[in-house]
Amino acid sequence: PEVPCEKPLLIGGGVGIPPMFNLCKELLKMGKKPTVILGFNTKSEIFYDKAFEMLGVKVIITTVDGSAGVKGFVTDAIKENGVEFDYLYTCGPLPMLKALYSATECDGEYSFEERMGCGFGACMGCTCKTKYGNKRICKDGPVLKRDEIVW
Repeated sequence: PEVPCEKPLLIGGGVGIPPMFNLCKELLKMGKKPTVILGFNTKSEIFYDKAFEMLGVKVIITTVDGSAGVKGFVTDAIKENGVEFDYLYTCGPLPMLKALYSATECDGEYSFEERMGCGFGACMGCTCKTKYGNKRICKDGPVLKRDEIVW
């Protein structure tokens, strides 16, 4: 697939980190050199950091309590490290996605972790509002483009 960037930034939080790992490997195969920011609550929760480093990419760790890496949130890590990027890929909890949307302006893809009741679109429990109407994360997602998201 066509990758619309030269300097991708991958941001994962919690269970949103493993999907970013596989994406990172694919971007590297395409000749891209992503920067990775991983967000955790505390040092004891950190995982996949060494796996990303073994791929040869820059990895920035954040912890809310400051026990490792940048103290605060993934948005703090962007500012503190002066990360330059032209496209954002992110997967993690909704508050993180919303904060990234507000803190960044470039295009990107947001992978949502909505709770899914049925998993095939019937219950409408994972519906997100977009410019194009409501989308079911289980059926129409989980990835939405930045320009279609309505908070």
